Amino acid sequence: MKEHTTKFLRAIAYLYLAFPVTYLAYAAVLFNISSVRSGKIFFSFTYWALALTGIAVGYGFREMTRWAWNVFLVNSLFIAYANALIAMRYSESNNPFLAFLVSIGLLILLIFRLGKEIRVPYFLPRIRWWETNPRYKLSVPVKVERVGSGYEGEILDLSMGGCFIKTRTEMNQNERILSRFILFGEALEIGGTVVWRSQSSVTHPKGVGIKFDRLDKMQRRIMRAATGHLRKITSLQNTRGKMTPEEFNNRMAEMKAHRLGLE
Repeated sequence: MKEHTTKFLRAIAYLYLAFPVTYLAYAAVLFNISSVRSGKIFFSFTYWALALTGIAVGYGFREMTRWAWNVFLVNSLFIAYANALIAMRYSESNNPFLAFLVSIGLLILLIFRLGKEIRVPYFLPRIRWWETNPRYKLSVPVKVERVGSGYEGEILDLSMGGCFIKTRTEMNQNERILSRFILFGEALEIGGTVVWRSQSSVTHPKGVGIKFDRLDKMQRRIMRAATGHLRKITSLQNTRGKMTPEEFNNRMAEMKAHRLGLE
């Protein structure tokens, strides 16, 4: 999967691989730490425990492993804690509390930005229980063409950049495909590349993550409207407990039968 990541994500991966140096330099500038105090931080046990998780994050992002995102979140919590300690014990800034708040703001921005890169259907599909429950199932039948053959599957997670297709057909990493499907009344034909294959049905249904090729203007318009409607369906599901079963089923059927009417 790593060859399908963006330059930004690859740059972050290498910064984290050099975490023992990059984090200390970042902290020294942000908290105005002297070289003597930086040395004390560098040789502390807490710092190296943090640094090891940072290196793990860098490796995970570089190789696009399944665990990288979760380790990154844990490391981010450690960074927030370490920044608080540095602000209290080592900072020589005139306003260490402000520096700490800035560090938290930067950390939140990084989490949000990386989330947009990683938490996508073709890397980390989000398959909700109700999407695979026959009663509430929301999936899109898809016909997939490949060199020499084709097959049918179901799209269980979808975004502007790609999708996750549930299928038992074996596919190769980096294989080129053409997917044809109808989304809320709009027919789409989008090329893409297999960037991930789920090998087990424990955490995800067996299938493949597809990264779409660049969408044309009409495809972007349809996908933008469709993903917006999917968010409305998710919001409806989240309020299921506030409705009677009959009311919820009627609303869900209405939402699933919606037509975009863009063409």
